[in-house]
Amino acid sequence: MSEEGNKSPSMRGDYTFGAEEEEEVEIQQKFDESDANDLQQRREVLSQLLQTTNVHEGDTLFLVSRDYVDDILNLPADTFEELKNNLGPINCKSLVDGAGFLYPDDEKSDAIATRSITQEAFQKLIEWFGIHGEPIARAAMLNPATGNIEVERFPPYFHIHTLLKGNSNRSFHGQMHNGVYLSRTRTFNDLFDAIRVIMFKTSGNQKPTPFRIWFIPADSTDNLPSSISLFAFINDIRKKHLLRQDFYNYSLKSQGIVLPSYHILVESFDKSSKSYPVDNYFNSVDLSTFEIEKMIESGGNLGLANLGNTCYMNSALQCLLHVPEINYYFFYNIFEKELNKTNPLGNKGQIAVAFGSLLHKLFDNLKNTNSSFVSPREFKFTIGHYSSMFHGYQQQDSQEFLSWLLDALHEDLNRIYNKPYCEKPELKDDEVSDPSAIARLADTCWQQHKQRNDSVIVDLFTGLYQSTLICPDCSKTSITFDPFNDLTLPLPINKKWYHTFTIINLSTDSLNLESHIMKLEVELDKTSNFDELLRYLSTFLKVPQKYLFLFEIFNNFFYKDFQAKYNKLKFFPTSEIISDSDDILVYIIPHNPETDIIVPVINTVSDQDKSYNISNPFGLPLFIVLDKINDVRSFGNIRKNLESTVKILSNIDIDDHCDEMKKSNKKYHSAKDFPLLEKGSQEDVDMLEEDTNENINGPSQDEYDSDISLGNPNVGADYGFNIRHYRESKPVTRSLNKFNYSSDDQDASSNGVLNIPNLRPNFNNLPSLSDELPQLKQKYYHYPRYIEDSTNGNEQEASSDDKEKVDEDYVVVENKSDNEIEDNLAKDTPPESSDEGLDTENENNGSENIGSLFDSVSELPSQKNASTHYSESKTDNHPVLVYNNTTLVCEWDYDIFSKLFEDPADQKWIDLPYIPNDQLEANKRKLEQQQKSTVSLYDCLRSFSTPEILGDQDLWYCPNCKDHKQATKTIQIWSTGDLLTIHLKRFQSARTFSDKINMVVDFPVEGLDMSSFVSKEKDNSDLIYDLIAVDNHYGGLGGGHYTASVKNFRDNKWYYFNDGRVSEMNDPTECITGAAYLLFYRKRKPASEFLGGDQLQTVIQQGRDNFNQNLKYLMDNLIKTKEQVDDFNQHDIALKSHEELKFAEENQDEKEEDEEEEEVENVAKTSESLISPCNGTISSAKKSRLPINEETSSGEFNEGGDNFNRRKQRLISKNKNYNKSISIKPDNTMEYSSSNIASPLSSGSEDNIVSDNISLPNSDANLDDK
Repeated sequence: MSEEGNKSPSMRGDYTFGAEEEEEVEIQQKFDESDANDLQQRREVLSQLLQTTNVHEGDTLFLVSRDYVDDILNLPADTFEELKNNLGPINCKSLVDGAGFLYPDDEKSDAIATRSITQEAFQKLIEWFGIHGEPIARAAMLNPATGNIEVERFPPYFHIHTLLKGNSNRSFHGQMHNGVYLSRTRTFNDLFDAIRVIMFKTSGNQKPTPFRIWFIPADSTDNLPSSISLFAFINDIRKKHLLRQDFYNYSLKSQGIVLPSYHILVESFDKSSKSYPVDNYFNSVDLSTFEIEKMIESGGNLGLANLGNTCYMNSALQCLLHVPEINYYFFYNIFEKELNKTNPLGNKGQIAVAFGSLLHKLFDNLKNTNSSFVSPREFKFTIGHYSSMFHGYQQQDSQEFLSWLLDALHEDLNRIYNKPYCEKPELKDDEVSDPSAIARLADTCWQQHKQRNDSVIVDLFTGLYQSTLICPDCSKTSITFDPFNDLTLPLPINKKWYHTFTIINLSTDSLNLESHIMKLEVELDKTSNFDELLRYLSTFLKVPQKYLFLFEIFNNFFYKDFQAKYNKLKFFPTSEIISDSDDILVYIIPHNPETDIIVPVINTVSDQDKSYNISNPFGLPLFIVLDKINDVRSFGNIRKNLESTVKILSNIDIDDHCDEMKKSNKKYHSAKDFPLLEKGSQEDVDMLEEDTNENINGPSQDEYDSDISLGNPNVGADYGFNIRHYRESKPVTRSLNKFNYSSDDQDASSNGVLNIPNLRPNFNNLPSLSDELPQLKQKYYHYPRYIEDSTNGNEQEASSDDKEKVDEDYVVVENKSDNEIEDNLAKDTPPESSDEGLDTENENNGSENIGSLFDSVSELPSQKNASTHYSESKTDNHPVLVYNNTTLVCEWDYDIFSKLFEDPADQKWIDLPYIPNDQLEANKRKLEQQQKSTVSLYDCLRSFSTPEILGDQDLWYCPNCKDHKQATKTIQIWSTGDLLTIHLKRFQSARTFSDKINMVVDFPVEGLDMSSFVSKEKDNSDLIYDLIAVDNHYGGLGGGHYTASVKNFRDNKWYYFNDGRVSEMNDPTECITGAAYLLFYRKRKPASEFLGGDQLQTVIQQGRDNFNQNLKYLMDNLIKTKEQVDDFNQHDIALKSHEELKFAEENQDEKEEDEEEEEVENVAKTSESLISPCNGTISSAKKSRLPINEETSSGEFNEGGDNFNRRKQRLISKNKNYNKSISIKPDNTMEYSSSNIASPLSSGSEDNIVSDNISLPNSDANLDDK
């Protein structure tokens, strides 16, 4: 028993545990059954929703993956959670591409198959599984062919264009069009609402600007801009359909909207004119003017707006656009058939297209506006795109633009697509005198040109030049023929260049000049070069050219050295090198290059206040000539030369002043004249004995005796001025950016050919030249100071203090060689010259050193032998004082300066007299008369064929001589085009120089006879030309303005075009002025004949016929468009009348109801008065439209009563609509249909489909039946 008792609890415990587990399993089974039931229930719910057939047209359906729905219904799963985890959310993104467009549903597509479900079913799926991506909603639509409801997978897309306001001819291409997707089941009112939101940013409750919709056919939408001008819409879009008001409630499907996309134009109501723009156009246009005869008789008197320095373009365009053949060629759109878009030399046809578009704006009544001018902005943009020269808005030359434009039009319209290679033919030597051989050569050249170039430009403008070159040595003759489009004629006048130079005569010969410093005005041809200037000066002044040196001076110092780069400068026009404001000095310096050097001299003066220690240059830079052997070592000789030279700067006699100070008539002195000086050393003894021996064996006392013999015991060597020196060890050549030479050509200064300071030094505290002397010589030359020091007992080494007092900006360094003198000098650089430091090639090899200051400086004794170091120079009795890089500075004492130079009356460098130049004055008078006179155009033609000798830079290579020669060149006109463009060469140029000739050229307005100037033998009567246009230029090179005087062939009147301002000219001879620049002549022909040859005449006639046909077609479309507009307006009036009538009827009904209510109230009041008060209260029916008893409620005033029903029926009848539809065929015929929905899907006929697949109802539908 005990064992059982012990086991019972355990067993009982085991039993208890088993019962709980069984209970949990039971609960889990119940949950599993519940989940399984839930999954099954969800699948049953979804299946029922998917099987529903209660879907109507217009209902919204949602697209999901077909496989996803099948998996929901069939994928094995125990619970819903398991199914949800396996499937994931609804993936809508997999059904669309990157742009959000639904993949096409066809067999070839890799798109995921889809299934359409109702909104209720889609909502359940979202609740159960969630969604990834945006829902894809589509409308349900009835398929008339099958009678089934199908999903509209791809609703049509409507591209929205806007109509520009105003009279602009320009349309604008946006980056993308605005547009909207809209189901075919929606109405046109829905389309209007969508446009309001997109275009006007308003909702349906707001009242935006009224607008109407035009449908544009698909064949007119190629490259159609987002914003279309009124004129482009009217004229260029031929088929367009206006949506009428009575179809706004129709569905898109019912009116034949079946294509994937449509283009519509939104025309907004113009509040200012209280009308639509298209209505305004038809109100202002006369359709009768669209006849071709009337069109070609009008136009041509509109100006071109100046876009900013575009007058050069406007004037040339007006002249070219008024050429009849050019005008008709582009006006009839013939150019479109001859566009050569593949020509590598062309501009893809864009220049010709832009030119034609601009011409239509000026001459086409369909495209011009009420404005008096047209903006050529699109044309300017196009030419700027293909030519960098005309890209911006800088001033340009009209002739250059015309030449470029003719060439660009030619290449864009070139009829030759594959150009053959043609070798240029030549005449044999024995054929150069045979006229028939020359004619054959010309014909061959012309045919070769035509084989590669054939366009309307060649037909009209191109002629041939005959160029003849004759070698001056072997008489070899070369004859060539070259085409031209415009004839450039030089004016028979020689423009002169004038400049006034300062002549400084530093020779001992007066040269028959009144003074050593004078002015000379020079006259040269505009194209003369620097070498010719030197020859002119040499001839006029009667001095050798090598004695002439030219410098530009700035602030009393050298600024430009014209000798440094002579071999380059001599080829440049003088006007390029020397400007009008340049102060140019011409020095006459006789010298012997073998024995002499020429040293620059600058005169400075110290400030009156000694505390400032400032020296400034004055006067003019000068030069002295020194002997290379002796003078450069003689301080006395240097001083003597300086005194002789500086006196030309003052009107006061400096010699008398100095003689008075010297107190002696002796010219030379010896050592005995300096009694206080003692020979302190053997070196001094040797020096004096050497000077004595020189004195004995040398020249006489009247000539040079010795170095110290030029000293004066009464006057120190620093009296009046102290001689200081400046040395430029490594000359710096200033750059001349104007000529763009390389830095490799800086050899002249560095090699010592010509040496003036390149940098302006600091003139304060320059070292004294006497410090270079031995101490004993310093005492001789500064003897008065030595006496003063001895008297005061303060005798010291002469100038020892000066030697120690060296300016901090300078140091004395070793004199290593002639070309290596390293003076570390501070430099005060003058303003950088635009013309200095010309870089040229090495000019020392075989070149003529014209006017070189230091030609033979290498023959000077070596400085190393003379003085290798400053300290060593003390042991040299005759050190070299002046080197090839030395500039001497005469630092004047202010007191002496004030006596000699301070008074302007004493300054000889100002108010200079002029050297008489009789030839120049005579030439000036002659030129002035010539400028006022008139030159005939025939004179210019004769001058054109005058032989000329080629210049130095235009040499011709002679094949016989095998060398370049200055050949004689003659250019003649061999043949001319039917249109002769003459360029009067009013602008003379040579490199960067240019100038204008304002001479009046007398040219004939009618009857220009070219027979005497054309070499080709032909009928002389065929070379008579009449003027048709003149391109004028007013002003000069700094700023000018272009205008045009043009004969308008459409009305045979002359007009003056000044950009946008146009005025009629009374007399065409008014254009014969000094401003005439380009002359346009047309070969005389009967008015009915076109120029350019038979081919061009045929092309123009065919173009005219085609244009006439297109014009008639355009007129028909305009009439149909106007009919649509009139129909729209009539319906608009009818609708407004209908609304007003409806409003009046409603007011009448309300009035009748008010009367009935009043009658009820009166009856109620009467009944109330008949009831006794004791019967209790009765609810008042005052102002109530409800009956007070059952009798009245079921009677006349009952809602279901006869009167109410009659009123309701009347209102319903007013809104009754009998639908009619109109179908427009592609040939614009109309067919009426009485079906309620005019859909092309209900019929296999194309009668319901417009050219853009739009079927519109009958325009004559009765609005009162609606």
